[in-house]
Amino acid sequence: MFIIGIIGIIMLFWFALVGLWKLIPWLILAVIVTSIISIFLEHMVWVFVIVGVLAVFYFIGAHVDQK
Repeated sequence: MFIIGIIGIIMLFWFALVGLWKLIPWLILAVIVTSIISIFLEHMVWVFVIVGVLAVFYFIGAHVDQK
């Protein structure tokens, strides 16, 4: 994600040098949207991992208690 941010900053400077001022807001919007999506997906992955681990521990504990 850090590399994508650096590429975005380089693109902002390039657009400013070339004169493509109208594309800068779209680039900023794209960076904001992709950041929100990546944060959401990252948190969802952690939630699924934690819930999965807790479910596995629950089933292992229930299986051990039956013996």
